[in-house]
Amino acid sequence: MLYLPHTYDENLIYDSLSSLKDLAEPAGAGSLRRSLEAKGYTIAEATAGRLLRDLDELGFTEKQSNQGRRLSENGEKRLRELKERKWQGQWTEDFMGTLEKCDKSRLVDLLAARCPVETEVVKLAAVNATEKEIEELRSVVEEQERLAQKGEKIAGLDTRFHRILAKASHNPILESLVVLLRKKQEYAQEFEFIRRMSGQLFNNEHRKILEAIEMRDQDMAVLSMKRHLESLMKMLEKSSDAESRE
Repeated sequence: MLYLPHTYDENLIYDSLSSLKDLAEPAGAGSLRRSLEAKGYTIAEATAGRLLRDLDELGFTEKQSNQGRRLSENGEKRLRELKERKWQGQWTEDFMGTLEKCDKSRLVDLLAARCPVETEVVKLAAVNATEKEIEELRSVVEEQERLAQKGEKIAGLDTRFHRILAKASHNPILESLVVLLRKKQEYAQEFEFIRRMSGQLFNNEHRKILEAIEMRDQDMAVLSMKRHLESLMKMLEKSSDAESRE
């Protein structure tokens, strides 16, 4: 059972507004209480009455004479916003569920998804990156190279490089996609492990991507990104073949 919080969270506001919208007639405290209880809340009728008054003050409901309340225009708008936010949250949860299993087949799928997204990212970054963002990319590349020479792990820096690159595209949709595709750090660690097993402690594709962006060369930036992802795919295929022979 869900218990009414002292302060109203978005779930309660959403459930209250959706209840009022679903009711065919203007609702009072009793109708709202029954509707919320059907959704799992434990709430007294007096508390439901206070909630309705608070919704009035928020501008989400309006009185219909002495019959009860209906959603106001602002209430309808707020309900749509909360519904979209809940959908986005569920979509993200479902999406991350597809990445839950970290195996070779999932890594192949991930690279296939990353390719069109990150090639478009780097194409835009070659034009839109600010000098500050280019400096951030350069700093990450230099740190990667320094750590790689010492044989230390660089998976976290790999993720950081691609996230800065996504930010430098100045396309918030692409940036969000990159963040989602790289949300599970286990994948970056697995790619680093495969690279090490293939005898490559570090690859220089990040350096080439950086240089292409510094020159504002979109074609070279795209080519460098494709080679970067293709090299990962080849190493992954070799690793899978080696395992199948064991």
